[in-house]
Order: sequence, then C-alpha cells, then structure tokens
Amino acid sequence: MSSEDKKRATLDFGNLNDTPAPPVDSDAVKAATRAAGFRETPRASASETAAPIRATRRTRRKTGRTEQFATRLRAETIEAIYNYADQHEITLAETIERAVAALRNDAK
Repeated sequence: MSSEDKKRATLDFGNLNDTPAPPVDSDAVKAATRAAGFRETPRASASETAAPIRATRRTRRKTGRTEQFATRLRAETIEAIYNYADQHEITLAETIERAVAALRNDAK
C-alpha cells in the first residue's frame, strides 16, 4: 500500500456561515406543542418533591460471604432487620444468620 492509499478521507461542508442560530421564541414553541396535542407536564409542589428523611445507615464491613440472597419483604420487616443490625453493629447477613439460628433453636 502506498501512502496515498492510507490517506484519510476529508469532509467538505462547503462554505458554511458562522452566524449563530436565531433566538427561539419559547411562547411560539409552547403554542406549537399545544396545537400538536402535547400537554405541559405539571410541576410538583415543594412538599411532594421532598424525599422522606431516612436515617443514614452505616457502611457494612466486608465478611467474605459470596452467596447472594434476594427477596421482597414488607417495609416493616426490612426496617426491623436494619434496626437490629444497627443496634448490634452487625451486618445484614449476620442478622439473618442469627434469625435462622434462633428459628432452629426454637424448633428443637
């Protein structure tokens, strides 16, 4: 291959004007969108946008556990698990392991 074969293609856009685009009339845009059948999205009030304040949970330490367990629970159950883990300063996995141990002991 010669150097001519390896030459990159160039793009020619002709004589483009460097003039900026004309300003957009926002009222005209709104009128056009309403005429086309679009609706304006209602704005949420300040009280609706505020997320419920939740206590920051501490970071959990690494434990070497490799198996994953995912399930859907009621909000009260999740809060109880997190509260127990926070009070005893243990991981969620340890909380579940303690619950299973307690169930085993209760079954005996």
